Amino acid sequence: MPEIHPTAIVDSRAKIADDVQIGPYCVVGPNVEIGSKTVLMAHCYIDGRTSIGIENKIFPFASIGTDPQDYGFKGTLSYIKIGDRNVIREGVTINPGTKPETETRIGNECYLMINSHVAHNCKVGNKVILVNSALLAGYVEVGDGAILSGNTGVHQFCRIGRFAMLSGGSAISMDLPPFMIASGRNFAVDGVNRVGLKRNNFSREKINAITDLYKIFFKKGLNTTNAIEKIRKDIPLFPEIEEFISFVLSSKRGILKRDRSARKSVENDEEVLKR
Repeated sequence: MPEIHPTAIVDSRAKIADDVQIGPYCVVGPNVEIGSKTVLMAHCYIDGRTSIGIENKIFPFASIGTDPQDYGFKGTLSYIKIGDRNVIREGVTINPGTKPETETRIGNECYLMINSHVAHNCKVGNKVILVNSALLAGYVEVGDGAILSGNTGVHQFCRIGRFAMLSGGSAISMDLPPFMIASGRNFAVDGVNRVGLKRNNFSREKINAITDLYKIFFKKGLNTTNAIEKIRKDIPLFPEIEEFISFVLSSKRGILKRDRSARKSVENDEEVLKR
């Protein structure tokens, strides 16, 4: 039988694995499923049609499965699906899909830090890190291994590519391609996430190819068509290079493309206006 604290309120219809631990003052709704060895520490609120996999650890005051923050939500049937071995820290909020039969999905081995938010219909991959107060609006997609630093914001329908990194305090309303680091408010793609790639066992040849891709796409002043043409001509077409190209070509919100020189130009213009 699950280990359920006497003060917890767990609906008898919820599907709880035998070795789940549910701590003091947790609330678990009737349509919730919780997998083996998952721990709800205390004061967790889990409701809606929420499925949580195995070996997750959910910290106090997390709220999962309450109605999406969308004026268009009409109380329709929608879902949250959370994978295995995730850490969900204090104050995290995760909302289900907003349209009928849609879902919000979180993969495996993610780390959602304090007060981060995953809105309706987001798709979060595996081993994603959301640092304190990182906020994902509706329909955002985050690729495997991506890191969103503290106090970042991502506009609805944007995509964050695999192993990309968004620096602290940034806010974007365009797509951040895989393997890149960006900062600011839709300004700077600062370079390649070389540290992240090394930590994830990318070969030196692939990292060098991605670095060459960055120089062509972000530093040469080429338009997207010409940049991709040059990339295909000049760089070995590893799967990661093709992944970057496919990501760019499938973008609907546009790609973050300005580099530091663009930011410096704007700062100079602002300084002139102050004089």
